Amino acid sequence: MTKPEAKSSPTTVLVVDDEDGIRHALDRFLTRLGYRVLQATSGAEALERQAVDSPDVMLSDIRMPNMSGVELVPKALAQDADLAVIMLTAIDEPRTAIECLKLGAYDYLIKPVDLEELEMSLQGALRQRQLEIDRRELEHWLAREVAVRTRDLEERTEVIVDVALNALAATQGWDGETEAVRRLAKELGLEPDAVAKDVRERRR
Repeated sequence: MTKPEAKSSPTTVLVVDDEDGIRHALDRFLTRLGYRVLQATSGAEALERQAVDSPDVMLSDIRMPNMSGVELVPKALAQDADLAVIMLTAIDEPRTAIECLKLGAYDYLIKPVDLEELEMSLQGALRQRQLEIDRRELEHWLAREVAVRTRDLEERTEVIVDVALNALAATQGWDGETEAVRRLAKELGLEPDAVAKDVRERRR
């Protein structure tokens, strides 16, 4: 068995199933792999545990009373969009599997669960979860960098424009002033009259 990579705190898995035997068996198996395991007997309890403990992964049965696993998935993802979700069911129902995947589940396993398959699915779900987190953080970093660089560029441009206008204001009587004003206005996307007015005001 391959244990999850060591980190400051163990990866937390929330096991949701109304059958005690299945929950306890999965708890023992996942604990041996090095995961921190939480248990919930219903969808409502799962949402409560999720709100308090912020698990990384949720293994959920599909057929449960009051709130099915299919109903639980969107509610759990609404609380934490980064939650990796793997569905468990005793019946191989392709339509239900597709529905769960469309709702945001990573995988769908048939009970009795093949433990090696479960381990591989967990690792895949966690990798995908981390990739999504990294992608979002990169996008945020890039957005911040663009904002900072744009602001710096605007500030430098304002300084350059100010210097150029002051230079034109200081060259009163220069024959090339009209052409210089026209070119500067074109670079700034302004009307020549607006730039000429600014130059005149600086001469006062």
